[in-house]
Amino acid sequence: MSKVLFITEKVSFISEGIINHLKAQDFEVLTVKPDVTAISNFLKEDNGNEEGEIDPEVAALLSQQENGEEASQSSSDDKKDDIPRIFILYLQGEDNLMIDVLGYIRDLVEDRGIRFFVIGTQEEIDTIIGKKADYVAQIYTRPVDLADLIKRLQKEGEAVDKLKEFKSILIVDDDATALRSMKSLLSTRYKILVASSGMNAITILAKNKVDLILLDFEMPIVNGPKVLEMIRSDPNTANIPVMFLTAKGDKRSIMEVLRFKPEKYLLKTMLPKDILDSIDEFFKTRR
Repeated sequence: MSKVLFITEKVSFISEGIINHLKAQDFEVLTVKPDVTAISNFLKEDNGNEEGEIDPEVAALLSQQENGEEASQSSSDDKKDDIPRIFILYLQGEDNLMIDVLGYIRDLVEDRGIRFFVIGTQEEIDTIIGKKADYVAQIYTRPVDLADLIKRLQKEGEAVDKLKEFKSILIVDDDATALRSMKSLLSTRYKILVASSGMNAITILAKNKVDLILLDFEMPIVNGPKVLEMIRSDPNTANIPVMFLTAKGDKRSIMEVLRFKPEKYLLKTMLPKDILDSIDEFFKTRR
C-alpha cells in the first residue's frame, strides 16, 4: 500500500472526495496543513521519532557499521522507507503561506526523492506555482480527472516500491552539467542523490543511507579529499565506499588521487558505458 501525504489548509467537499477515492484504490492517505512546521512534525511522527530531533530521519539511520547488528539496521531502514514518498498539494488560494512550504518541499524532492503533485484552479497554479516548477511531477487543474490521477499515482507507487530495491548512490560535483549527466546515466539502475558541494553532501548523508559516493576530486572551498576526510572521521559514514571523479588522467594527477585510498577512481572522460560498467562491477564484487 502506497502512502500519500495530502497537504491542504482544510478538507472541503471536493478534496474529501479525492481523498476517499484514493483510499478506495488502496492508497493510505494522510492529511496535513500547508505549513513547514506541520509537515516536518508530521514526518517526525510518522518516522517513529519520539525524541523530537530536528531531522526525522537522522535517528539510527546511519548509526550501524557494516558489521553491526542486522536487526537494528533493518529496523532503521524500515522506518526510513515508511515515510510518504508521494505528496499532493491541494491549493485553495493560500498563496501567502506557500513560499516557505514550496521551498521546503523542493528540498524534500531533491534530498529524499519525494514525488510532488499539485491540484488547483488554473489561476491558483499560475499565481502560486508559476511556470518553472521543475520539482513538480504533475499539475492537475480542477475539476480533476480522477481516473488519470489514480493511474499516475499507481505508477508512482510501483516506481517507489521498485526503487527501494536499488542501490543508492550520492554524486557530489560542483559542475551542474556533469552532475546532470552522471545522474541521467545512473538513474535507470540506481537510486541517485546529488550534491553540488562538499558541505551539501555532508548534510545529505545525515539524512540518507547510501551505498556508494561518487566524489569530485577538485571542488572549490571544500575539495574532494577534505570531504573524504570528513566522511571517514564520522563513525556514521566512515564505512561508505567512495570513488573519486577526476577530469585529469595524467600519471601525476592519478597518483595524487590514489594517495587518499578511494575504492577506485573514474575519469570524467571515460565513455558512459565504461563508467556504468565500472560501478556495476563494483557492486557485483561486494555481494
